[in-house]
Parts: sequence; structure tokens; C-alpha cells
Amino acid sequence: MGRSRDARPDNVHRKVRQLTAGDKLHLTKGDYGKPIVLSSLAGSESDPIIICGSGAVVGPKVRFEEYKETGNRLAAAQEAGGRFPGLYYLADNGAFVLKNCQWVTIENLHFEGCWPTAIYLENCQHITIRGLKISGGTFAIGATGINTRHILVVDCDWVQDPSGNGWEICEAIRCGRTIEKELEGTPSRLWRDIDWEQVHGERQETGKLVNVESDARAYDGDFFRAWSIAGYVVIKNNIIADAFNGIHFFNQVAEPIVESCSRNVLIEGNWFIRIRDNAIEPEHFAWNWTVRHNVIVDCYVPFSLEMARSGYFYIYGNIGWNLRKPGPEEDTHTRGQFFKFPTEHVADGPHYVFNNSWVLRAPLAKKKRFSNFVHVNNAIDYYETDPSVTAPFGKNFDDSAPAGSQKEETLNFEGEHFTRAWQHLGIRFDGDVINHPSFRGVLREAGFPIGPDAKGQSPNFAIKVQGLPRGLMIDSWIDAVDLTVLRPDGTMATAVDATRHQIGAWQGNDLIRMEDPLFWSYWPGRHARSEVS
Repeated sequence: MGRSRDARPDNVHRKVRQLTAGDKLHLTKGDYGKPIVLSSLAGSESDPIIICGSGAVVGPKVRFEEYKETGNRLAAAQEAGGRFPGLYYLADNGAFVLKNCQWVTIENLHFEGCWPTAIYLENCQHITIRGLKISGGTFAIGATGINTRHILVVDCDWVQDPSGNGWEICEAIRCGRTIEKELEGTPSRLWRDIDWEQVHGERQETGKLVNVESDARAYDGDFFRAWSIAGYVVIKNNIIADAFNGIHFFNQVAEPIVESCSRNVLIEGNWFIRIRDNAIEPEHFAWNWTVRHNVIVDCYVPFSLEMARSGYFYIYGNIGWNLRKPGPEEDTHTRGQFFKFPTEHVADGPHYVFNNSWVLRAPLAKKKRFSNFVHVNNAIDYYETDPSVTAPFGKNFDDSAPAGSQKEETLNFEGEHFTRAWQHLGIRFDGDVINHPSFRGVLREAGFPIGPDAKGQSPNFAIKVQGLPRGLMIDSWIDAVDLTVLRPDGTMATAVDATRHQIGAWQGNDLIRMEDPLFWSYWPGRHARSEVS
């Protein structure tokens, strides 16, 4: 058993260096403006090091307006060097940095105005981040290192741009209230006033360089950003509001070790609210991800799956609404789509999207392709049904695809159209209930081989109150189709049994469930389920 002690802003840096297994350091009330660095600290499974504090505020409390021009200049420096304009290369400049640490828990701290990063992990294992409130910053949590693994992020709230009522939304959710009134309140400037290109545009596409005076490059970040980490990451019961991105993994390591990274990820029970770009985005290569029971409200692209290779994705029991248009009037990135796909993709295993419930104002997929993609038993209503802007497979779904099978010609066509090569790629849409005039018949006539058990009708959600999860229960039973899924170990499991499951996320009073991923079932040092559920 370790020691319990208190720390103040004037002695915290000395006291963190003295921590050993089992120690608990309580940061007393005060402002901790200087970076806190933990280097080579090791707890153990039975005796982790714990750092906590109920009244401590970590970070320099810098407002976005004070950092805006600095962020733009730093992004411009990257651009001038021939790289994408962003602050990614400076993410290690964090308010709370852990390097080469194991079995450390950080909990119940408040981070404010940490640009670019609140918490940064490098080459760390068995880190728990729990109950944090993070306001501002480009990155709430950054993680790097091919040996970084077993990261648990639970019950944290991040409002990247607090200029709106994001914190009121967080409070309402934590108190168990509906957020309908809050969603009608004042959104952040990031959501309503800033053009998407001011945050993430690049000269290659826009023809414009970074504008140091007017851009907002400091917002081009994420709640959780991973750069080529091993994986074993659980992100659970967090709230991300008024932010540019949610969860974003890169995997850009050398080919011999690429399959050792971005593997084994569970994203569960989180809220994503007013996300200006992507809620969940694995890039390049990723394997064995489970995304379940999340709530997504007003997000430009909920799932960006622009991977070169991937497999064994299980996306189920999620619910959400996409009703409000972001950005200023002239912004060209406002409609979005539900899935963003790559130009080419190799599937090392299946990708299942089943029994989710959505109310949308954008297409499911506008263009490009994806392999081994199974989309079944989803319940989807449309807030708008104008086929010219909301058709499930893009407004140009009825353009004629090129005859024959010349790859270059086909990929060129798919640059602006969702692929028709479903049989070749292993794409299946069946058992879905989608309330759009083009679904099923018109889309079938256009060359999309939608399955026989799909239905073009309303799922009849009980209450269409935005932000009320139980409102997306369906009024009357609609049969689902059976679904057996392939696990990464080569065994099979029943995900949907048509004799006892209906379409959509809700099955009676509970969200549809599958067994936990094995890596989560055997998570080292995992506390009782009641503590992380």
C-alpha cells in the first residue's frame, strides 16, 4: 500500500517525481498553469499510481481568441514545409504529459485552455483517464508510440469551443435530463460561424494558403488522437461537444509492423454532439473495432472509414440525429454523409453495421467504395427526403455507371458516385428499414442490388425528440434478418436472431447487445463492471 499526500501548484512538480506504486497524489484546489510531466513512473496492477483533485485546474487557461493567430502561424509553418497545415507536430506540448509510464490513473481533474494539448501519452501502458472536464484545446488526449496500449478513457467531458452552451449540454446529460431545450440553445462559434475550410482546408483543394489573420487551425484536433499506437483502447461514457473531431486513429508505421497498431478498440456509450467534421475516424489501417451504444447528434460525418486495409468492425446499437446545418451560409461543407469511404480498400475481415437507429438529413454514402461491408437491420428515418440532396447513395445515384470492368474508368466514376460493384466487393444492404422515396425500388433500378428483406417505409420511431435516446424506439415490431458474424479468431457468433430481435438499436427497453470483445473481457486490472458502465 502506497502513501497518500497532497500537492500544491508550487510543489507538484517535485512531488510527482517521487511517486511509486500505490501512491495517491491529490492536487489541492488551485491553478496548475505549468506543464506537469510524469516520466518513467510505474505502478502495478494491484497498486496503481493515482493522481486526482476535485478543485484543481490544470492548464494556462488560454482562450481560443488569444491563441488563434499563434495556431494559424504554426499551421502555416507546416504548410510552408510541404506538409498538411495543422498543429499535429506540436501535440507533445501538453499540460499533462506521461512518458514511459505504466499503471497510472488520472481522475477528477479540470483542464482549461490547454493549447494545443491537455493530456499527452508517449510509450505508456495501462493508463486510466477518468472523470476529467476539459475545456478548449486542439487535442484533449493525444497518444503516440507503437508500444502504447491498454488505455482506458471513461466518464470524461470535452467542450472544445465553450463559446456556446456545450457545458450546459454536458450537465444535462450527466444529470439524466433530455437535452432538447439545450439543442435549441446557442451553439458554439465553431459550429455556426467558422467555415470548415478555415479549420481543415488545404491549398491542394482550395487553392488558398493558411490565412494567419482569419483561419481557425487550432480547432483542427480531436478528443482522442492516436498516432500509430498498438491499440487496446477503451473509450467509454464520455461526452464530446462543440468539437471538430471526436476519436481519430492514425496508423502510418512501416509495412512489417503495420498490423501491430490500431488494433483492439472499443468505443461505447459516448455522446458526440455538434461535431464539425468526423465523430469516429480510423485512418490507413485498423482491425477489431467495436463501436456500440453511442449517441451522435448533429455530426458532419459520423463514420469516416478511409482505410487502405481493415477488418473485423462491429458497429451496432448506436442511435442519433443529424438535423441541423452547421457553418456560415457560404460554407460548402454542411450536408455531409454518414459513411466516408476510400478510393480503394482491402478487407482483411468483415465490417458489420447492424441494428442502429438514425434520423438523417444527409446520404448514407455519396461516393467511392468499401469492401466486405454488411449493413443490415438498421432503422433510418429522414428529416428531409428531397432526393437531390438526401438520397441514401448520393444525389447522382441514377447516373449510368461505365460499362465493362476497366479498373481505372470505374474508380474515376466512383470518385463522385457510390460504387455499384457490390457483389465483387462483398457489400450487402438488407433488412434495413429506410424512409426515403428512392429506397428500395428506385435505387435497385439504378443498379444497387439491395436485398429482398429491406423495406422502404418509416420505422415509426416513438418520439422524434432530438437527443432523447428512448425516443428512437419503434412503435411496432418489424422483423429483423438473421446475422451471424465472424470473429477475429475465426469463430462465428450469432449477432441477430430473427426470432427474438427486431430492426433498430432498441430491443424492448434495452439496446441490442453482443458479447464483449475478448480483449475487454480480459482487460488487466479491470475494475468491477459497475465502476465503468
